[in-house]
Parts: sequence; C-alpha cells; structure tokens
Amino acid sequence: MIKFFLKFIFITLLSAKPFSQELPDGLDDDKIDFAIPGQTENMSEKDNTCDTSPHSELLDLLNVKLKKFNPVPEDSRGGEVRGGSNQLTAEEVTTNSIRFYAEQLKEVKPVKIRIETFTSLGKGPLTSLIDRSSKVFLKHPTECKFFSLYGDQIIGSYAMSFDNILRLYANAVNKNNQIAQDFIRTQLVPAPMSLDEAIRSLYDDYGYQQNIIESLLPEDVKNLFFGENSLVSIADVAESKLLAFSLLGGKVDQFQSYEIFIVAPKSKKGLLGSNETIVISGSGEIYEVPLLNIPLALNVMRSLGFNAKIILITHLYIQDDAFCRVGDGGSWYHYKGKIKKAGCDFLSNAIMALKDNTLNLSDDYGTYKYSIDRVSKILNN
Repeated sequence: MIKFFLKFIFITLLSAKPFSQELPDGLDDDKIDFAIPGQTENMSEKDNTCDTSPHSELLDLLNVKLKKFNPVPEDSRGGEVRGGSNQLTAEEVTTNSIRFYAEQLKEVKPVKIRIETFTSLGKGPLTSLIDRSSKVFLKHPTECKFFSLYGDQIIGSYAMSFDNILRLYANAVNKNNQIAQDFIRTQLVPAPMSLDEAIRSLYDDYGYQQNIIESLLPEDVKNLFFGENSLVSIADVAESKLLAFSLLGGKVDQFQSYEIFIVAPKSKKGLLGSNETIVISGSGEIYEVPLLNIPLALNVMRSLGFNAKIILITHLYIQDDAFCRVGDGGSWYHYKGKIKKAGCDFLSNAIMALKDNTLNLSDDYGTYKYSIDRVSKILNN
C-alpha cells in the first residue's frame, strides 16, 4: 500500500507543468520597477518648495504692464465722481490699490526672491515691486520660510541671527530702502546670543559703517548714551552694535553664566605695549578687546542683563622682586629689585597674573576682594 502511494506521488510530480518564469499578459520587463520597500515615488522627487525663482522671472514680473490705479471713484458713465476722493480714508485707498493690481495679476506666476534681494532694491524697482506685491514672496536668509508682501508692508514678525539682520539693514540703508529699514527695525528679532558671542562682538569696530549702526539707534537712546547731538564715534561702533541688539529685543542665552569682569589699569599714563582691555567671561574665557569704551560697554552689558563688574588696578605683582605700580603723577613704573623704570607692560603682566592666580597679591585686593576671588574661582574651575 505504501509503495503504491509513493509511486502515485512520483507520477503526479512528473506530469505537472514546470514553474513558468513568463510574465502575465500585458506586462513588460521594462515596465516593472523594483522599488525600495516603504519608499513611494513621491519621495524620490526633489523637494523644491524652498527654492527661489530665477532672476529672469522677477524681471518678467516687473515688466508686466499694469493699468494705473485711480483713487477717485468713477460714475456709471466712466467719469470721476465729484468729491469722490474725499469719501475714502488713506487706508481704504491703499487697500483698493492693492486689490486693483492683484486683480490684474491673477494669472501671473508668483515669484519667490531672497530677502537680501528685496532689501537691496532701489526706488524704481521697489515701487514696481510694491504694485505687484500680491505675487511676491520673500525668503528667510537661513530657513525655509517666506514673508508675504501686502502693498508696502511685509507681514509678520520673524527671528534671525543678528549678523543677518545687520547685513540686511546695511543693504537697505545703502539703497535708501525705507520699507526694508522699517521692517527690520520693527518686525525682526535677533536670535539669542551667548555671553561669549556678546563679548566677541565688541572686537568689531570696523565691520559696519558708522552711519548704519547709528541709524538703528533711536534719537533718545543716542542722547542718553553718547550725549545730546553727539555722533557715534568709529571706536564705539562695536559697543553701539551690541546696544542695537538689545534695543531690537535681543536676549542672552538663559543657560549661560551672566557674569563679566573687566580688568583695567586705573591710569593709562606710562603704559607700554598694546592697550587692549581684559574681559573675563563667566565661562572662564579671557578676552583682550581692543579700543574698548569701558563705561559704554558696562552700560550696554548691564542693559542686556549681564552682571558686569570692573577691577581697576594700581599695583600688579609680577614675581617676588618685581612689580608694576602707579606712582606720582599717575604714571606707571616697573620695579625690579632696586631698579625703577618708567612704563609698564600692563596687558602682558595682568594676563600672566590671572593665569598664575597671583592677582590676589596686588595692593588692590582689599578693594576688589570679592571680584578677584570670583575671577580666580572661574578661571581655576
């Protein structure tokens, strides 16, 4: 019985059709796509939603001929209504103008341009662009975000790095683009800045033109910090830039230490070498800032919420038989044993005292004990 059953299975297998590799009717090898599991066709397409339009498309938009808007309403026969212009407010005239031009541009392709391009437009192209605002979108410098135009207004408030804000504002000022200037002053907020970034910004007195930083500051603020009818000096551009950051709503990183210590000579007479000012951050970094306006820098730093303190030095320990001291007439002298010489390389010796933890051997330690002890703790952690 078992032999009969095995023989039956063997005969059945021999008579069965072999497995066919032919494709079903209507299918072709070239038409089969072996896709990656879980990946759809759309995923392989390039995402171009953040791309800006070619310059040629912007020029095409600017060259679209538009009928001029007439703020005076017309009667049914096409004539002007007497006194019609007095019936509309300025806001209504603006709204009607925007709608009038938008209606003519319904079939025109929208244009996406970089915000940098917009801020660098002069009066002629800017006026033409405003009439075509319904078809214009402005791209954020670093993010996939677009600002909408409504007439001469840019809609919304946005955050971006302070460096980007300054670049945009410089473009706008140099091109006398008042729309962009107003937008930057009132609708852009600087991204938070760390303590060390704030200190490093004090190095750059020549990064931007004096008039650009000055125009960012309201008149009452300039009078308060620089005196009535005073101009921002070239040497104070860096401090003024940080002040502008604060006025635009910029904040310091809340997770950073807020402490700053400035170590400076009480007198500048007889100083040798370079005249950078030593600034120590709560993160333990030592900076040598050139041409620092100390009173202005302290006021600006404090306006940002920093706990800023100054240590004014009159005596600097160098080694057991050497030191620098302010002598008669407020001049610095260097002493080595019994030898006294006019002048002192304050910067180098002060940096060495900070790194060697010998600032507490200064005669000024009693006056600035808390600050010197705090600096020592920060640098030795």
